[in-house]
Amino acid sequence: MEALLKWAIINGATASEDAPKRDAATEESIKQKKLDPAIIDAILGKPASVQMTECLDAVEHKDTPLSAREIALDDLEMLVENIDNASNLQPLGLWPRIIKLYEDPEPSIREAALWVSGTAVQHNPNAQKAFGGLANALAVLRSQKEVPTVRTKALYCVSSFVRANAQGLTQFVADDGLAAVIEAAGNGCASLKQKAFFLLRALIDEAMDEETPEELRPGKHLIDAVVELGAVDTAASAISRLSSENEAAAFEQALGFLNTLADATERGNAAVRQSQSLRQALAQASSVFGDWAQEDISRITAQS
Repeated sequence: MEALLKWAIINGATASEDAPKRDAATEESIKQKKLDPAIIDAILGKPASVQMTECLDAVEHKDTPLSAREIALDDLEMLVENIDNASNLQPLGLWPRIIKLYEDPEPSIREAALWVSGTAVQHNPNAQKAFGGLANALAVLRSQKEVPTVRTKALYCVSSFVRANAQGLTQFVADDGLAAVIEAAGNGCASLKQKAFFLLRALIDEAMDEETPEELRPGKHLIDAVVELGAVDTAASAISRLSSENEAAAFEQALGFLNTLADATERGNAAVRQSQSLRQALAQASSVFGDWAQEDISRITAQS
């Protein structure tokens, strides 16, 4: 402590102050202390860029225990919550290393890597431009053999990338992402269904948002694609399953999606109103979920 105080006094002295006289030994000692990274790290902490790199080094090292790998990715996820840190993933060359982890043998590592990615690109244009893992994340989302929690994190990653991102939405459509999300709404676990219907609803809202210039949104073309990809029949099948499992939260998102689709365009309205399979599924759901869902169900089943 005494040496640290002496260092602070000497280095804090101004030209007008009488700093203690430095002999040759003192000068050399001060130089060493000022340049020693260990001392700087101990006082200020390592730069975020170093911490992020070290997190991935730990994850990739063959001798790192699984629990330590999980902690390292958890730490990395917290670091990329900072928009500047997330933007630095590209110059640091970390994106390819993160994306490679989507194929790790351990489900918890795959899940954590997708979580890191989703957090990094969320509301971050720089990170969204640099992200090259959309096709990889969609592949995870499509895989029915994948662990449900991993598929759910893949959808989180996709959603974070595509929302409020015109360029990302273009890539998403080109990679057949809309079909992948609709499929997930039909064949995923309840949590995945819930998030898939939420994303579909959000994409419709963004597509029809008149405050956004037309050239930056797909408009009715997205709604047409949703209808053509059989999203209404998928929703009917999902609602039947959710009713049998009494999954109210996911059912609520499915209703929200259907009402948003019906309100968006005439074609969306017709697809919802004219679906017999949907009417049958909603009749079943009505007896399961009770009064709170009746208003939304009535809006859907009412004659246009």
